[in-house]
Amino acid sequence: MAIDLPPTLPPVQATEVQVKNYASSPASAITANINDIQLKVFGDTYLGNDEIVQLIESSKTPSDAIIRLSNRYYEAGHLLMKIRYYRSLDAIYVYVDQLRLAELRGASQVTDHFTNLVGDSDLTMEEFYSARVIADLQAKRAGYHYSVSYEEQSNNDLVMVFNQKAVENYDATDYILEANNKGNRFLGRYFGLAGINHRFQTGTQLSVAYQTAFADLGESRDGENLDQFSLGIDHPFVSGLYGVELSYVEYERSPSTEQNSSASCLLGALCLLPGTSTSTTSKIDIDAEILQASIHGQQILYSTTRNQFVLKERLQHIDSKVQRTGQNEKLLEEKYQTLEISGEYSRTQYDSQITTASQLNLALSARAGLGGSGTLEDYESFKARYIAENPNSVVPEVAPAARSADFFTLLPSASYQTRLFSDTSLQLNASGQFTNEQLPQQQQFVLGGMGSLSAYLPGVLVGDEGYLLTAKIERRYKFDQFELTPGIFSEYAGSWYKNTSSAQKNDDSIADAGLSLSLSYGESLYTELVAAVPVYDDVMDEQRLNALEADFYWRIRLTF
Repeated sequence: MAIDLPPTLPPVQATEVQVKNYASSPASAITANINDIQLKVFGDTYLGNDEIVQLIESSKTPSDAIIRLSNRYYEAGHLLMKIRYYRSLDAIYVYVDQLRLAELRGASQVTDHFTNLVGDSDLTMEEFYSARVIADLQAKRAGYHYSVSYEEQSNNDLVMVFNQKAVENYDATDYILEANNKGNRFLGRYFGLAGINHRFQTGTQLSVAYQTAFADLGESRDGENLDQFSLGIDHPFVSGLYGVELSYVEYERSPSTEQNSSASCLLGALCLLPGTSTSTTSKIDIDAEILQASIHGQQILYSTTRNQFVLKERLQHIDSKVQRTGQNEKLLEEKYQTLEISGEYSRTQYDSQITTASQLNLALSARAGLGGSGTLEDYESFKARYIAENPNSVVPEVAPAARSADFFTLLPSASYQTRLFSDTSLQLNASGQFTNEQLPQQQQFVLGGMGSLSAYLPGVLVGDEGYLLTAKIERRYKFDQFELTPGIFSEYAGSWYKNTSSAQKNDDSIADAGLSLSLSYGESLYTELVAAVPVYDDVMDEQRLNALEADFYWRIRLTF
């Protein structure tokens, strides 16, 4: 961490003036003996009689008892506890005082995050730690490390001092190159990415990236070209982390289609279903553009060394268009806004004599569509056109025109990781999506690819609702700065469309199992290999499922 936790206040011998002041107070004492020496503790308001007596009687010496008492207050989360002691002829008197945080000193970049703690007369670790999370992020990005010290004042007031030190050889810019065969829902199998992350001394981070598909390498899935540009900037304010993200994607495809099919069937919907008539297959050229812009925020509501609760918000604008190359007619136009609010809870358990290291993460997001335009909610006119063009066919209930921008979606997720034995861990993950409407293309639940049904290509399952369950066992081997991690995993997932008859719901489920292997070298190199095989499926279109099987996935990322 870039900001150290505040240390315990060391016990000190009380002055004669302080002893007289304590003697005049009516406070009762907690008394215990150690090696025939009596200790009398005054001023406790947190631990209680039984705990203090047990602590003293289990200590080896009086000085050991005093140090342990100071540490016990700290471990219980009570900061700024000052212990003073005085030895008389018949006993050792121990006085416990809770000091008040009267002032902060240091660079304003860090002290501003802790301003709300000034004046606190019972400062706790939870209060300090919650303020520290965002402050630590800002300090880390700026390239500074802060240690904490104290200056005591009169009347039990205390100054907390943040001592700044520049991190040696700090590099504020990361240059990233990545190649992979992770594929895409619409086109391509082989991709390349180049990006830059730069951290300013203010704590602001700027991220720029460009991604493209290498269609010439094969397995392009009728894709011709893809260019994706992304820009992100965020800053850690006192109230939280806030930022802006922009993404622009354009791609070209030449998908196959039936001559008698509606143009909207080119867009990934279920248009050719059992009982639907078919005719000659031909190819058409289409162009697509997707623009996404969002503002987001994150606040730390509660944080300790073990627990954390985070609130997140995101307001997003999406503009997605698909049209035939060289024509103005739009096959798909989805323009809408969404508002998402998320709560995330994490709990970390550390190794001890009675517990095993583990981490639990729970999250729930609520996302609402705020209305839209274009081809959204145009099902009646689509239905009329389809009947006119295909008089003897079943009208598809799943189509772009049936999608709505007035939706409400819940996205729950949970993960649990625990250590089985030395350097071996078990990871369990579950995620899902549940909604009340057929969703725009960018909101659909899409499965397939590395980490999401790894035996298949992206888009093997698509729906408005769905779930994904994974289990993985990994073992880590470290060799100097190299880290090798083999693993074995299984995945089970399902998806379906909303507001349709059972014949067109496309309620599919798939399971697979496989092996993974990752290798990293510090922060400079990360490479991963994943291979999986199908073990179960219950789908409507077996032919399509077989066509989307993947042999293996790989990726390599270099960071300079």
